Amino acid sequence: MTASLTGWRVAGGAAWLALMLGSSVARGASQNPPTIKDLDNQPVTISTDPPQGVDSTQTMDSYRRFLDLNAGDAGLRAEALRRLGDLHLESSESERIERELVTNEGLHATEAITLYSALLKAYPNYERNDAVLYQLARAYELSGQPEKALGGLDRLVANYPNSHYFDEAQFRRGELLFSAKSYPQAQAAYAAVIQSGARSPFYSQSLYKHGWSLFKQGENERSLESFAGVLDVQLVSKRDPNELIEIDSLSRPNRELVDDTFRVMSITFSYLNGPKSIDAFVAHHTPRPYNYLLYSRLGDLYIEKERYTDAADSYRAFVSRDRNNEKAPLLEMQAIEAYSKGGFPQLVLQGKKEFVENYSFGTAYWQGRTPQSEPKVLAVLKTNLKDVAQYYHAQAQRTKNVADYEEAAKWYRSYLTSFPDDPDSAVTDFLLADTLFESKQYLAAATEYERTAYGYGSHDKAAAAGYAAVVAYGKEEEAQSGDAKAAAHNSSIESSLKFARTFPLHPESAQVLTHAATELYDAKDYARAMQAAEDLLARQPPVDLPKQRIAWTVIANSRFEQGDFDKAEAAYAKTQALMPPNDPERAVIVDRLAASIYKQAEQKSKSGDSAAAVDDFLRVAQLAPTSKVRANADFDAAALLITAKQWDRAIVVLEGFRRNFPQSPLQADVTRDLAVAYAESNRPGEAAPEFEKIAQAPGESADVQREAILQAADLYDKAGNSAKSRAMLEAFVKRFPQPLDPAMDARNKLGAMAAKAGDSSAHDYWLKEMIAADRAAGAARTDRSRVLAAKATLTLAGPVREDFMRIKLVAPLKKSLAEKRKAMEAALKAYSQALDYQIAEVTTAATYESAELYRQLAKDLLSSERPKNLSKDELEQYNVLLEEQAFPFEENAIKLHQVNAARAKDGEYDEWVQKSFDALAQLNPGRYGKVEVGEQLVESIR
Repeated sequence: MTASLTGWRVAGGAAWLALMLGSSVARGASQNPPTIKDLDNQPVTISTDPPQGVDSTQTMDSYRRFLDLNAGDAGLRAEALRRLGDLHLESSESERIERELVTNEGLHATEAITLYSALLKAYPNYERNDAVLYQLARAYELSGQPEKALGGLDRLVANYPNSHYFDEAQFRRGELLFSAKSYPQAQAAYAAVIQSGARSPFYSQSLYKHGWSLFKQGENERSLESFAGVLDVQLVSKRDPNELIEIDSLSRPNRELVDDTFRVMSITFSYLNGPKSIDAFVAHHTPRPYNYLLYSRLGDLYIEKERYTDAADSYRAFVSRDRNNEKAPLLEMQAIEAYSKGGFPQLVLQGKKEFVENYSFGTAYWQGRTPQSEPKVLAVLKTNLKDVAQYYHAQAQRTKNVADYEEAAKWYRSYLTSFPDDPDSAVTDFLLADTLFESKQYLAAATEYERTAYGYGSHDKAAAAGYAAVVAYGKEEEAQSGDAKAAAHNSSIESSLKFARTFPLHPESAQVLTHAATELYDAKDYARAMQAAEDLLARQPPVDLPKQRIAWTVIANSRFEQGDFDKAEAAYAKTQALMPPNDPERAVIVDRLAASIYKQAEQKSKSGDSAAAVDDFLRVAQLAPTSKVRANADFDAAALLITAKQWDRAIVVLEGFRRNFPQSPLQADVTRDLAVAYAESNRPGEAAPEFEKIAQAPGESADVQREAILQAADLYDKAGNSAKSRAMLEAFVKRFPQPLDPAMDARNKLGAMAAKAGDSSAHDYWLKEMIAADRAAGAARTDRSRVLAAKATLTLAGPVREDFMRIKLVAPLKKSLAEKRKAMEAALKAYSQALDYQIAEVTTAATYESAELYRQLAKDLLSSERPKNLSKDELEQYNVLLEEQAFPFEENAIKLHQVNAARAKDGEYDEWVQKSFDALAQLNPGRYGKVEVGEQLVESIR
């Protein structure tokens, strides 16, 4: 808040006593010399104007002497006292001004206060006491006593309402009261000044402070009238109420006053309802030329507070109210800037759109105005048209939204319509064409490109536009079919020719032809693509190497697509020769070269020429060893060799594949093929590890793995590697306990291998494993598992029988016979377990061995050691007893052998049955020992 306060006025000055009596002295010059007595009859005229060029110190001394000498005339004494007080006050103020910066102390204000107070007391009816009160208040303020200063001013305005000091006194009262925060009293004081009218030099300041007093009381809306009064005084021309006085033309104090007034009004409007409050305010008043500034300054206040959308709303509120006002475009621009500062791109865009919609040519704003008269609006219109168009263009490029492309095209066209001859129109037309192109309106884009290239004379974008037209026609050709495609193709050719003719130095001249060749290839017009490529290669001077490479690539690819793989191979070789070793595209060409060779191999394979196909497949590795197709080529060659049973060649290729492509997904197939090839070429030692790999491969099925591990075991065995063979079988049993039969066979083989190696412990282990596995199988037992378990049980009984056989019957017989019989029972039990399986071949063997156990015991009894010292009779008797003991055992033996022999009737006649018959012949020769006697055949009867 600026307090541009007018300084206190100086009421009086120095008055020499001689000057106060000057009129009588003057008269005495032409009459008799005057006497003191003459003074009584002469009126004294006292001038109220301060004399000029008088030393104030000498003057004050003169007034003091006068007062000391003159005790008579009250009027003279009152005037002298007033004048002396004024001089003290003047001296105090001048010295204050001089010393305030250093000491901030008044020098004579106290003396002036004493004199003025004495004057008022001594002469209460003195006619100039309004001036005395004014000066007394001034002195009090200078001495730092604002309350007493206010009291003096209160007396002045109360007692002297017609004083010429009245308006200033009221203003001073208002200032003192405002400083003391007595806002209602200050408001009344300022109102009294305002009441005196615009003639008062304190009028504008009082309006301003009156508004502030209301504002401080919370009377925001009421304060607006006072503040508006300040603006009316300062900014509205006295000659024309519709004419605005520019703020920059005001004096600095008035300019500051106006700025502060706008600011407090803006604050008030922001406290109320923002721009709507301004709308309501101006609606109830006659139009003022500064109204737009109310909106503008409110917006500026919001900008300071970083309330950017509120600021924009304030600017736009004026535009909405008076869109065609000459200041409206400026506020529209301010709104856009506010959105920009706030970081609201969408609102910036919306603002720019509103601007061009409101102020484009043809709108009401331009009625009575010319572009030349509004250069700022014109410049912003151009900028905003471009910005809006380019925004939608950029957005369309992000979103690919057709509506965004259409919006961009609309604004580009609006710019071209508004500024057809503008130097930027060519570039704008180019951007319009880009928009159409990107939105796939290729034909329309080509038209605009050609207009840009050939319709604006020479400019920077002409050649680029000509080239772009060719591209656009090409795109249109790609997008169409039938007659439309043919038409676009012809247009593309014409445009290409025009481009080459108009812009011969353009660096894309050769590229146009290169592009045509590639476009024709992309369109699968292979014959014309090759023709275009050959034309490119025929150009003189020759085109650069990259373009030659593209031409050869087009030819090679076209040959490939047409199935001319041998010619494609030759063209790819040409392409490859034009590429540096580190060319990033080299790998692609190598792959295509390999593919052309591979395709030749496939063709030969299909035709039945397997040998030639193998050669071509293997040629891939020679000419394109780094190609992606090489692995397939090598693998396919090996497959053909396996089919042809060329095992040794197949092995070489497959081994190479394994080395060269360790990460290939075909490695599992290679392992399988190598396993077969090694096995078929009688290389079991090399085949076995391959089958072992198959058995361990996680991708193989369980059936394949099971078969492979058995194959590996068999092959290791053939290769003489018993340990590996045994390890394979052990792994098989562990990994594949089911199905039961293969696992039982493996255990059986392991048992046989242990027996062959003389490892009885391992042999017994696997025999027991077979028995346990069969027993644990439960319902899953098979005939095979039972046979093997039975045979294992029979075999395990053999050592128990041998234990029995080793025991000799010696004297004393009782002890050795008991041991022998115990061993026999163990053996019988073992054979009984074998019999439980009810397997014929095991049953006959177990029955025979059981019978032989009894028979052997009978023999051993009869041949046992005799006690010594027996008499002949005793010995004979002892032998009889042994025979009696042996007889039951022999009987049991006969019975068991008879059981075995009886199986012959059921068709069971194996070695064990035969052996039982032989035993019976020895044990019971009368029945079983008869020899059949053959009779001679009688050939005739005589």
